Amino acid sequence: MNFLLALYVILSRICYYLVYPFLLRSSENQRRSVPPSPDKLLQVSASTLSELIRRKKITSEELVRAYIRRIKEVNHLINAVVEERFGKALKEAKYVDEYLRTTSLTKTELETIKPLLGVPVTIKESCMLSGMSYAVGTVVRRGIKADSDGEVVARIKMSGAIPLLVSTTPELCSGYSCVNNITGTTCNPYDVTRNSGGSSGGEAALLGAGASIIGVGSDLAGSLRFPAFCCGVFAHKPTARVVPLKGHFPLPSDKMISDYLTIGPMTRYAEDLNLLLSIMCGKQAIDLGLHEVVDLSQIRVYHMEEAPPSIINPPVHFEIKKAIRESVAFLEKNCNTKTMQDCPFQGLKNSFEFSMSAFCQLEGVPNYFKGENKNILVEMFKSMMGQSKFSFGYLFTLCSLDMRDFICSEKYSKMVEELKVNMMQELRDNGVFIYPTFPTTALKHGEFYFKAAGIGYLTPFNLMGLPATTVPCGKTSDGLPIGLQVIASPNQDRLCLAVAEELERCFGGWTPSNDPK
Repeated sequence: MNFLLALYVILSRICYYLVYPFLLRSSENQRRSVPPSPDKLLQVSASTLSELIRRKKITSEELVRAYIRRIKEVNHLINAVVEERFGKALKEAKYVDEYLRTTSLTKTELETIKPLLGVPVTIKESCMLSGMSYAVGTVVRRGIKADSDGEVVARIKMSGAIPLLVSTTPELCSGYSCVNNITGTTCNPYDVTRNSGGSSGGEAALLGAGASIIGVGSDLAGSLRFPAFCCGVFAHKPTARVVPLKGHFPLPSDKMISDYLTIGPMTRYAEDLNLLLSIMCGKQAIDLGLHEVVDLSQIRVYHMEEAPPSIINPPVHFEIKKAIRESVAFLEKNCNTKTMQDCPFQGLKNSFEFSMSAFCQLEGVPNYFKGENKNILVEMFKSMMGQSKFSFGYLFTLCSLDMRDFICSEKYSKMVEELKVNMMQELRDNGVFIYPTFPTTALKHGEFYFKAAGIGYLTPFNLMGLPATTVPCGKTSDGLPIGLQVIASPNQDRLCLAVAEELERCFGGWTPSNDPK
């Protein structure tokens, strides 16, 4: 155990109990959630919407208008939009409707060539959408626009989808709270006194609010899964290197970045994950077998309700534990999966330590504070007081990188490799691992830094390059989303997605805020 990290966790817990009454009091009587929408068009999966458009049962224009109305209705509550392109999106929707009136292509041909024709999509600002803001939340880059589409975004546009906007991130995607000094704070649609998670927090908030149907995010250390968990939607971190990263910013120059960082889909409905991932992967979708039917009766299910006990690992909320038990029982009863009674992944005990060690070794992380000739700790204090051009989350990340000599160790690298070998040997091509996404529900604004050890539930699967899907599992008694993640061996993404679809039947999937479910 790393003494410095253990000390940090212990002190942060002590400080949390001292500070929490003030956090609670500051949000007292301010809790509010976004209102549910009565528009039935906003409660249909992208897969179904694309079929309805191809069959001319609805028009792309009416669908795009419906989502624009919803975004305008809720964004003043969640603050998830960096820059919109509503006018251009409507023109593109009208073009789609005209194209469908005149094309000689059959519905089958259209489905093959343009599987998302006329369907609106939202894009995380860091993923490069031509003509849109590309500042990624840092004042230093304010006003910078993307001069082209990132490779993934280009593929999605080629599929016929219509981008509506770019969504918020923490400064340079550095943090698990979606806060920056350009757009401010993004809020959770189920409780605006809580954060939407990061770094794909804008996407998750829009999806959770029913203001987007499919979105593009990215995940370096849980940045797809954590926001999706907080906002009650689905997200998939693909196997390393199957989705191109070209166009993502930041993109550290470190040789390991392509193993850790992935771009992936975020959706409200499980069936859309496969469709969107297939488009993102291009030809690699065939290699991944994304179009193959998965026989769930042949699946072996491992599970853990929480990480092996240690001073560092935080306890998991009892309702999340209950959801994991229910998911395993549901799969066994309804799909005849085989439940593995003994879970051998005890190496997860040290996940926070080896995660911090690995990420503190990353080279080439953009450092706009360098050359400021200021003390970073003083600047962090100024940031807390709103007197710095840098966000606290970004400075916290830079400060962590400065501690690499005290945190990094070769023994942690060996732990990761041993755990990866262990998981691959056990899971093989027909095993999945069900595990908490995060130990607690969405955190109040400013609360994450007292509970940072929770990232130990997210980051190991980036370090090992394993696919992982976050699945919403209903809500707590006080209306906050909970969920779990489904993990598989490299290139077995289809297993995660198939299990996610089945668990959507178990738990009901995404449910709007204020919904009593």
